[in-house]
Amino acid sequence: MCRCLVVLGLLALIAQGCTKKPESYPLSSLSVDYQTWNCQQLANEADLLKDALAVAFEQRSAEHVAHLRVATEAVHRARTLKKCSA
Repeated sequence: MCRCLVVLGLLALIAQGCTKKPESYPLSSLSVDYQTWNCQQLANEADLLKDALAVAFEQRSAEHVAHLRVATEAVHRARTLKKCSA
């Protein structure tokens, strides 16, 4: 269930790339507290972010690429702090 919501959220974020300027939604307002997630959830999120980043690159959506890179780094930090396996 959680994974489906994350996928839908990422797809919605990518789909609205043409409707808003990057200044209209700061990256900090889109952040997620990954510290509360378990290792399996973080691994799933890392996979989803990897796929979403590939789509954003393909669409040449710089603002979405930037956001997804921030999210990817946050997941990586959370996985490192929790000592999750790679």
